Amino acid sequence: MFHLIEPRLGRISGGLRYNHAVLDAANGRITRHELAGTWPDPSDEHIDQLDQLIARLDGPVLLDGLIGCALENPLDAHVPIVQLVHALATNPEAKRRQEICLQAADAVVATSRYAADKLQQRSGVEAVVATPGVQARPLATGSNGTHFVNVGGLEPNKNQRFLAAVLTQLHTMGVSGWHCTFAGPTTDAGYAEELRQDLAQLPVSSTTIAGELDTEALDALYDSADLLLLPSQAETFGLVVREATAAGLPALVTAGTGAEEALGGGAALELDHTIWVEALQRWLTDTAYRTRLQGDAKVARQQLTYGWRATADTILEVLESACLG
Repeated sequence: MFHLIEPRLGRISGGLRYNHAVLDAANGRITRHELAGTWPDPSDEHIDQLDQLIARLDGPVLLDGLIGCALENPLDAHVPIVQLVHALATNPEAKRRQEICLQAADAVVATSRYAADKLQQRSGVEAVVATPGVQARPLATGSNGTHFVNVGGLEPNKNQRFLAAVLTQLHTMGVSGWHCTFAGPTTDAGYAEELRQDLAQLPVSSTTIAGELDTEALDALYDSADLLLLPSQAETFGLVVREATAAGLPALVTAGTGAEEALGGGAALELDHTIWVEALQRWLTDTAYRTRLQGDAKVARQQLTYGWRATADTILEVLESACLG
């Protein structure tokens, strides 16, 4: 039996959505275990609970990186440990912990080629790539090009305040008629409040903070959308970009991040306010440009491989190899 250990966050995240889709596609071959704690900043008690859980398990463990890469010292386990890397560490201490934990693992799985290449460059870790799958979606109905959406937790890395500044500049220039919906859980309360204050400078009718959406509400949001905006400071892959592509939606993402790997129609832009303002102004005013990006997204939609079976099969192969290892 194979096992997945993941953190109990109390909210949804891209990493947990990936995990659960893989579990469903694995058809019962992987058993899920939730671990409470302040991951990725665990107490000694939380680490003890992890050790106790692993000691009870009877087969290879797929360990979510939010737990496995946060440890001061690598695990000393009686079963193979396969580290699942959803995000690349950024600060020096987190990088150090990630490096030593990954180097000690029996195998490493990364969720994008971008992440695997970065891990190899940083610490010589060879990771198997298990790219996210995607569920089929109807072609978005849209809102005549005027509905922007941002999907992700309200937190500094997702950079919604950058987007708020871009939208404010658009408004100041007299470019109107658009609406932007921010959808996702509040993962940083202080940041979310600052975002609300930023958006209060805009007309009430121009933005919505929708909060965390269930599957049905997220489907409805993609259906009404025209363009996904993801100005993240860092992305390992950008699951929401692939979801948008499945609905035939183009996206604007941050250049030099893993979101470029997921990009269908759209563009990768440097994190510069002027560049993003110009891109959105062109989208709203240049019909030929907008039509081209929409066409690219529809072509990319037809080329997607739907479902999560390939992702699950890749991970299962790694777990099976770890058994033999």
